[in-house]
Amino acid sequence: MTMTGSLDMFLRPRSIAVVGASSDPSRIGGRPLRYLREAGFAGAVYPVNPARTSVQGLTAYASIAAIPETVECAMIVVPAENVAPAVTACAAKGVRGIVIFSAGFAETGGGGAALQDSIVRTAQAAGMRILGPNCLGAYSAHDNVFLTFSGVFDDVVGNRGRFGFVSQSGGFAGEIVKVAKAQGLDIGTWVTTGNEADVELGEVLCHLADDPNVDVIAGFIEGARNRKTFLRGLAQARARKKPVIVLKAGRSEAGAHAVRSHTAGLAGADAVYDAIFDTYGVHRARTIEEMLDVMYACRRGIYPASRRVAIVTNSGGNGALAADVASDVGLTLPMPSNAVSDAVRAMSPHAATGNPMDLTAQVANDPTLFSRALDMLLGEGSLAGPYAAVHSFIGLIAGIPYLAEPVAAALTGVATRHPDRLLTLSVTTSHERIAQYEAAGFLVFQDPSRAVRALGAVLAFGRSFMRTPSPSRAPVHTPLPPGTGTLNELASKEILARIGIPSPTEVVASGEEDGENAARRMRCPVAIKVVSPDILHKTDAGGVALDVQLPDVAAAIRRMRQSVREREPGARIDGYLVTPMLRAPFQFFLGAHIDAVFGPVVVVGLGGVAVELLRDTTCTLAPVDRSDARAMIERLKSFPLLNGYRGQPPLDVEAFASAIVAVGDLIADEQRRVQSVDVNPLVVLECGRGVVALDAVIELASPGSAKISAPGPDPELIARRSDVA
Repeated sequence: MTMTGSLDMFLRPRSIAVVGASSDPSRIGGRPLRYLREAGFAGAVYPVNPARTSVQGLTAYASIAAIPETVECAMIVVPAENVAPAVTACAAKGVRGIVIFSAGFAETGGGGAALQDSIVRTAQAAGMRILGPNCLGAYSAHDNVFLTFSGVFDDVVGNRGRFGFVSQSGGFAGEIVKVAKAQGLDIGTWVTTGNEADVELGEVLCHLADDPNVDVIAGFIEGARNRKTFLRGLAQARARKKPVIVLKAGRSEAGAHAVRSHTAGLAGADAVYDAIFDTYGVHRARTIEEMLDVMYACRRGIYPASRRVAIVTNSGGNGALAADVASDVGLTLPMPSNAVSDAVRAMSPHAATGNPMDLTAQVANDPTLFSRALDMLLGEGSLAGPYAAVHSFIGLIAGIPYLAEPVAAALTGVATRHPDRLLTLSVTTSHERIAQYEAAGFLVFQDPSRAVRALGAVLAFGRSFMRTPSPSRAPVHTPLPPGTGTLNELASKEILARIGIPSPTEVVASGEEDGENAARRMRCPVAIKVVSPDILHKTDAGGVALDVQLPDVAAAIRRMRQSVREREPGARIDGYLVTPMLRAPFQFFLGAHIDAVFGPVVVVGLGGVAVELLRDTTCTLAPVDRSDARAMIERLKSFPLLNGYRGQPPLDVEAFASAIVAVGDLIADEQRRVQSVDVNPLVVLECGRGVVALDAVIELASPGSAKISAPGPDPELIARRSDVA
């Protein structure tokens, strides 16, 4: 168990000891001491080196116990085998926090993991926090605190950048400081968590969300270890209107529990992270370049809650390219108002006055065209309302010697006249001229695609910041049968019926004669399925027969019995489910499972026998409110099938949303017993007729045998929001 609380002992300590301090400022044990001195750390610094009386001009101590004053934080820079005694000494001294750079612990397995566990126990007994081991440490340039041996110090000394960065990879974190610095992005607060023996990713997110020196949070994550702190950090960042931009690599270490269900496979760990990022308004960058672009676009601190964007160019091709990217990232390009279109045509008779707007090469004759067009677009707006942002492509014209200054002069002042709008600019010109445009309030990207993607991210932050928490709901108890394991189809459907998801009229036949009698009462054709808690994929086992006429019922059951015995010889057979044949052109999937880290997760998608092949799914944390359920449905690529596709009648999307809410409530409220729910196929009928579960499997655990690493999500952390136009 880890401890949580303030991280000020690492980022705002009053005194620091360096255990293993070196007189050589180029060595790992010497660099942290040099950095603290050169940065001007205001507190006391105590080198600990039993072989020396002074280190780098400071009095050295033979042990941490020999230091006469209180030590708030200690850096341990010794080989792995000497770390445990150093930790014990720090605990005895009353040190509040230790940073362990050394490798050779849990990342190596076996004895290293045991050694890490022992130092954690020592620290916990003393109430002492650990950052690391196997990390690059941390720094706060705002407080001149550098608890690191990384060469990043040389790139950030003296800066007071308002970007905060957290990384589970020390190497990545070091590189990102250098790359960001080269693009004018100063990371002022920086934390690497390494093995996360104690301080972990989520807790650092919470700290950065509350840090008054941080306006934008970025990070590199491999997998969250603590669900509560991770979600709390994201929730606090959004509540304080701080954008969070992450690069997420790999899969969760714990991963989704390998339940025997569609759901765990369809909502793998990475899909769950995407659902969380969507819920909390986090931008997941796919590349370092994209991460830095979005960080850069956040620098102005303007986050309009809108999707409406205008594109203005002097090149039709570049305008089309930008428009394509705008569509990809969910931005809208409303047509300019009639007044704007008329005025632009008066200035440039051959201009294309739609959106994108092409001012043509006339700009070379009149460099004020761009600034006047921008003022009109930002003032008059569009037929759909005001534009939140405008991207302008000027290109080479901005670098032509006789045009560069007039174009720059004309654009200076546009951002000042429209301080609440985002303005991006693509120009090919000198670094000095780009700096002039940035000083005038423009975000400059040479590539229009990068500019528009960054705009998409920033405007998504604005919409996320406008969301308001949904009211908390009281848990609802659903009666469940005793026992554990996978329920058969009939028992699973009985539970679904209790939460409002019906099934067709069905009869469980013991054999051929019972099956014929049932089919006779139902009027054929019928569907026949084997009833077994041991067979998830009935079709693969030969356990499904469709469109069966009365004379063929007995033979279908015999064939089914034989096929199942051959393909699933150990499976229990509880009978054969006979039901009227329901014809549905489209089938959907609805499921839920317990993720090993994040708890209850709901998944929806296109269903049927090809559900794993098509993988048109979306997921979110449970419980799910109605607006989020509807949003999940609309995110599906197959959503048009529900919405009157090619002349088909619209289907009952509201009933589908109700079913999602019901399954989400079930898995959230009964997560100690319900481990997974699979409803496949779920047929969505025409509007007003509801939904029908044609097949279902529910897995139960015994009371108290939870399979997740922590309790389910706190209601206040899963703040579901309706989107803003």
